Amino acid sequence: MEYLLVMSLSGSAMTGIYLLLRGLLKKKVCARFYDLLARVAILYYLVPLPYLKKYYAAALRHLLPERAMEISRVPLTWRNHIVHAEGAMHVNIFAILQTTAVVVWLSGICILMAKQVAEYIWLVRLAAGYAERAMTPEQRAFLDGLKEQCGIRCRVFLYEAPDKGYTMTFGFFCPVIVCGREIASREAELLVRHELVHIRRKDAFWKMLMQLAAMLHWWNPLVWKLRRDFEQVCECSCDETVMQNTTDEEVEEYLRLMIEEAREKKDENVSLRWNAGFGDNAQKIKERMENLMNKKKWNRTAAVTLVAVLAFANSMTVFAYRDTFEREVSEEALQGEIEARTQSDAFAFVPKEIDEEVMQEFREAETMVDAPEILYDRQFVDEEGNIYPILEDDGIEPHCNHDFVDGTGFDHIPKSGGGCMIREFEAQRCSKCGYVIEGAEISRTIFAKCPH
Repeated sequence: MEYLLVMSLSGSAMTGIYLLLRGLLKKKVCARFYDLLARVAILYYLVPLPYLKKYYAAALRHLLPERAMEISRVPLTWRNHIVHAEGAMHVNIFAILQTTAVVVWLSGICILMAKQVAEYIWLVRLAAGYAERAMTPEQRAFLDGLKEQCGIRCRVFLYEAPDKGYTMTFGFFCPVIVCGREIASREAELLVRHELVHIRRKDAFWKMLMQLAAMLHWWNPLVWKLRRDFEQVCECSCDETVMQNTTDEEVEEYLRLMIEEAREKKDENVSLRWNAGFGDNAQKIKERMENLMNKKKWNRTAAVTLVAVLAFANSMTVFAYRDTFEREVSEEALQGEIEARTQSDAFAFVPKEIDEEVMQEFREAETMVDAPEILYDRQFVDEEGNIYPILEDDGIEPHCNHDFVDGTGFDHIPKSGGGCMIREFEAQRCSKCGYVIEGAEISRTIFAKCPH
């Protein structure tokens, strides 16, 4: 689920760049540039990038100075923390919350998937109506000539729609073009060339990817905004490609045809999720017409370079992916220890290649964090954290009616060379006279340089 969130973050960042540039430079930059940028945003919604993180981290280590400390404390509060022990799995509250989120996420996907399946079935039935038809030699010659002009080698079928219907393309591996004009006419030539550009650019496939991204990130409003914009910018960029290097008269003819197709398609319920069509509603047609009439220069190399730079900059979100850490628990671990581990706030992650000197510094730093302040060479710390010196025997009241409290004793022993050792042991102290009974030793910690 965390990978999905970072994928959504990466895609949203790219979508934000796309929307910003399109809003500021809409009448100055070709729609083909925005189409390319939108496709990159779609990929960011679909492709997780954690595999790039190690390469980026390695590159940064070569560019930046080495750090003296490579050990880090990994926070567990907002991380899946799972312990496997004795055939059972113990999870923390964050893992439970994520599981709930996954169930809600999958429920939304199932609802959207059911809708898409219904639309796809409708389109398959429409395609089945043309399955038994055979292309005439005239239609084949007409199509082959346009395919050669557009540089298309894949297998394509062309059929004339009955009753002068709308024009559209569906299918990916063997595309089918349904033309709403008489084959071999001037109007049919413009319509089929438009559809062949869609086929050459794999627009139907990209619309499928866009719909898949919308289903995966259905809770993200930016992905729905991108879906609506992508359908429009896809048509605008296709118009620019078809009308490239044409005269004003040809552009006017193309615009008239666009209006006619939109009128015929107005009352039809055709989904653009699984196909590419020429006509559309009036508002979108107006935008496409304005885009064609406002001719703009197109430089493929500059556009691809700029999109690549923006895509690389956005790929730095790979550092938002959190690494997976594993920590073994001994087979003899008690239930209380397991619960303590799942409820921990953090644990230390130590790379295998860590230097022993750095490791010793880390141990000392951890001890300084966990151990109480050393005020006396011999001291007692009660359960409330109060610190008392451990008195010598001659300072003890011999006839005291002792009232002992539990706690921990510490011995601070200086070492030669400027170091020291801290010995920790179980202890009890009389709250009246200060007499201390020393118990079992707990630990010994040696410091190369005394910090006390």
